Amino acid sequence: MSATVSGPSSHADEPTAAELLAADDIVGLMRACHDRRLEREGIPMVLGFIDERREIPPNTDVSQLAEGAAFADVFDRYSAALVPFARDDDEGAVITAMQVLAYTHFAPDARPISDGAAAVVAEGA
Repeated sequence: MSATVSGPSSHADEPTAAELLAADDIVGLMRACHDRRLEREGIPMVLGFIDERREIPPNTDVSQLAEGAAFADVFDRYSAALVPFARDDDEGAVITAMQVLAYTHFAPDARPISDGAAAVVAEGA
């Protein structure tokens, strides 16, 4: 996977998220994610609103679908590395994989999985 990641480092003199990802150290990413000093860096969040009073139309935007597919592939890769024993409906396993994905690819100034998403868009076009 080719991605530009500029994620934070938990402590001075420790590898950044980008360095851990380049080394394919998914367990190291999880450790770094869990060892963060959130009282110093804050907790980034994404909030979405959905109006469920009416039927939600399916998404047809090719670039959004490609980006979603790229994130799903990364999520599957991280899940296989971190919790290979977990069932698909294991909430703890899902939370662990999502924490690492968010820590690695949703950091400020990161362009999440941009190269992979572009490749999926080019294939689907």
